[in-house]
Amino acid sequence: MTEIKQDVDARVQTERTRLLHVLDGLDEEQWDTPSLCAGWAVRDLVVHLLMPYELSAPRFLLMMLRARFDFDRAADRWATTDTRTPAEVVAGLRKTEHRTFSVPGAPVEAPLSHLVIHAQDVYRPLGVPSPTDPENARVALEQLTSPRARRSLPPGILDGLAFSATDTDWHYGEGAQVSGPATALLTTLSGRTAALPELAGAGVADVRARL
Repeated sequence: MTEIKQDVDARVQTERTRLLHVLDGLDEEQWDTPSLCAGWAVRDLVVHLLMPYELSAPRFLLMMLRARFDFDRAADRWATTDTRTPAEVVAGLRKTEHRTFSVPGAPVEAPLSHLVIHAQDVYRPLGVPSPTDPENARVALEQLTSPRARRSLPPGILDGLAFSATDTDWHYGEGAQVSGPATALLTTLSGRTAALPELAGAGVADVRARL
């Protein structure tokens, strides 16, 4: 487990550095660009990335109580009520290198999946070519399609379909084919439609209908 965590930590560091490089070059208008997460600007999305690192367990419980135990509502309040400037948000993201990803019961790959999925939510609406390593996206895909995580996917999206990445060795399921870059598959399985044009195969129409 220690070796796996070290590997994941190294991958998180790589992807964090890549995201920071993009964020450092954004102007005010780009920070206000709608992300792939409905209702969130790019700035809100990056604030959300800080949540597992900055929110203590007691504060999280209080937020959940106030949100009537609706996690999406609590996360939205965290992201949209934060008053930090973009520069301060970027500084907060840099500091996560020295902080713990504090989600009780989360699998060891969770910090990487959280970062890689939401980085796509930033890159794509900004029109930035994704710098994400396909191998890091593969690790996130493995975690996202694990028995434990599948409950969080759009209902039925995996049923009767065979997904395969064209840029790394990852495949899942049996049935009509759905293939494309690992980041496009990751974005799609996370419930976003933005990467559908990058996918190919007889099963794409089924995926589109399920989102």
